[in-house]
Order: sequence, then structure tokens, then C-alpha cells
Amino acid sequence: MQTLESISADRINALFAEVESFTDPDFDGWTRTVFSSPYQEERHWMLRQFKDSGLQNVHVDAAGNIVGVLPGRNPFADPIVLGSHTDTVERGGRFDGVVGVLGALEVVQRFRESGRLLERPLMVIDFFGEEANPFGLTCLGSRSLVGHLAPQDLERINPEGKRLGDTLQAFGMDPSGILGMSTGRPAKWHAYLELHIEQSDSLEKARRDIGVVTAVAGIKRLLARYLGQYDHAGGARMRARKDALLAAASSALVLHEFACGNPGYAVATTTHIDSLQSAQNVVPGKAELRAEVRSTDSAWFTSVDRELTQRVSARAHEFGCDVDLEWFLDNEIVQTNSTLQQNIVDASQSFGLSWMAVPSGATHDSVHISRIAPMGMIFVPSVGGRSHCPEEMTPQRDILNGIRVLEESVRLADKGPLPTL
Repeated sequence: MQTLESISADRINALFAEVESFTDPDFDGWTRTVFSSPYQEERHWMLRQFKDSGLQNVHVDAAGNIVGVLPGRNPFADPIVLGSHTDTVERGGRFDGVVGVLGALEVVQRFRESGRLLERPLMVIDFFGEEANPFGLTCLGSRSLVGHLAPQDLERINPEGKRLGDTLQAFGMDPSGILGMSTGRPAKWHAYLELHIEQSDSLEKARRDIGVVTAVAGIKRLLARYLGQYDHAGGARMRARKDALLAAASSALVLHEFACGNPGYAVATTTHIDSLQSAQNVVPGKAELRAEVRSTDSAWFTSVDRELTQRVSARAHEFGCDVDLEWFLDNEIVQTNSTLQQNIVDASQSFGLSWMAVPSGATHDSVHISRIAPMGMIFVPSVGGRSHCPEEMTPQRDILNGIRVLEESVRLADKGPLPTL
């Protein structure tokens, strides 16, 4: 006779095998980017999985999120919500986001098969377009759901010159409906829980089964424009040059060194440097650098743009260049709910699983959902800390451990009150 755990394993294996078939064959790994055909096909498939799991009122809301509800004893109670996403980056991995959606569906199956009815409704959401896209706006579905999507966002242009609003419409969505959802008053939820792979190596190195997320890192992004002087690459002597590209490249080291000097969790990543011209015999007179910084240290995060503006400007001047820096706040640091943290700890210990408190350096839909619900996150280990790449790997035993902890955390949240927002 099969056990509950072996039944869960069989179901999870089958679902992963199917969802992995929805990928762009032109890329290595798994590519299911927002607005792509593989993503559209996978969403149709996912709607069937929501219905097959026993969820009711399965639908796609105005923001593109796939939603279903397992009724509880009290249909008027604020729901407990589980969710994540199933879109990927280009050349992505199998587990990022997908673990949270398939894990939530398995929790629904386990509640149904156990015959134990929750007091509250249990809602599951596959959020639309969580990953980065060419329009420079992540978490499209969850942003809209909580009122973080503005009319001007629909005017964003991708590198091909297409508007986000037009692209949404071509994908079969109503841009006015998305904005209507944003401007309406969002419903309050009792709790939001998200199961996710860690996307780092803290759990693996510490040999812990479960990560109890304490906070999701804030993100600030930088666009730096360097102005030097164009010169002939053969005629201009080295010490007389005002090489904008060299100033930008040296600034990347400034960012790296500054983040390395923080004793807590802080990271800085230069993502792009461009000389704005391709001639090989010209000293670059202009350049651009794009970078981001992330941290869960509020003091560091508050002052990082001021500190780095001074340091990057000083480094640019060493190369005879001027620099204009423009900072953009992507999201503030978001703390997870302390009661939900304790529920996750208690659930882990009830199964004899080891745990540790960890920050999340990656952004999730939970950042936006924290505006309408107490929020908690459960991490499971990533082999080698790898993510957003074909080598992304989380063993089945860790996924099943995460599902068990998620299920028990739902039970605990259903029993007790949570602090109001």
C-alpha cells in the first residue's frame, strides 16, 4: 500500500514532467518567459491542474493570475493563500517558482484526501509574470493585485519599441482591467505563505532542511552615464585620456568592493556596461553602467545610494570623466510575519526537520502581497546555490519536506489569530 508521502512523490514527479515540456526549444535549460507561446500553453495546462486538484471557482483574474479556492467551514472567513509563479527567465531552471505552485496544489490534494476541513478557505494562485521582462517590471500579477501597477507602467517600452499595454492586449489580456484591479480596494487575506527554493547555498552549507525566511531584500537599481572624451586610440597618450568605458569598468569594482565590506547580507551586481560605440580605434567618450544593490540591512540600504554616488563619482573623476547617476527603488526591505515564522519553525520541528533563519536575496510575489496579508516564506535547499540557470537543482526529498511544512503551517495559521496589518 502506498503511503501519503509516496503518493505525493508520484504526483509531484508527474506534474514536473509535464510542466517541463512547456519550454522554448531555442534555449538551453527551461525557458518559459512571460508573453511567450510556451508560457501561454503552460497556463492553459495549469488551469486544468487547478481543477483536477479539487480547487473550485478556478479562473484567470483581470491581472492574469490563475486562482482557485478550496472551501473551508466558514466561507466568509478571510482566506489563507498559497502561491508562486511558473514563468521563467531565459535559460532558467526547473524549480524556481514552480515548486511553490505545484507544492500548493499538492497541499490541496493532501487536505482533501485527509478529510480534514480547514476553518478558512484555502486559495492557490499562480501569479502572472513574476520574472524580469524587457519592460523592466517584475511581478506583474501581484503588483496589479495590490494596486502597485500604475497607468504609466502600461506605457513602458521594450527594446523593440512595443508598449507594455499593447503586449498585454496581444497576449489576450485587458489592460484597462488590470488597472481597474489596481485602483480597486484589494481584499484582505488572513495569511500568505510561499514555498520556494532558496536560490543560494546557506541551507546546503549548514546542512539544514528548511529555511525560515526573515526578510526579503530591498533592491535599488543604478543607471550611471559617463562623459569623457573621444580620441584616436593610436594618437591619444594613456595618461592624457578621458576614457569613459574605463571609468565605468572601474566603477564596477567600486560596487563590488563596497558590498564586500558589509558584514551582514548585502550584494551589488553590475549587470551591463556599454561604450555606446563599436569602433575599435576610438577611445570611448561616453559609457553607461547598469547595476543593482540588495540588502536586508535597513541602515546599509538607506544610505547605499548616497555612499555609492560619492565613491563612483570620485572614481570617475580619477579617469578625468564626469558621471551622472540615477537611482531607482525597485522595492523596500520587507519583513516576514513573526507569527508565521514561528509556525514554520513549529511545523519543521514536528517532523524532525532541521531549520535555520535565512534572508531572501531574491524578490518574490510575497513582497507585494505583504501589503494585504501577513506573509511568510519557506525555503528548501538549492544544490550549489545555483538558480536562474539550467543547473538549478533541488532533490525530491527536499521538495516533499517543504510541502509537509507548508501543509502544517497552513493548519497552524488556520487555528490562531494573526496580527492585523
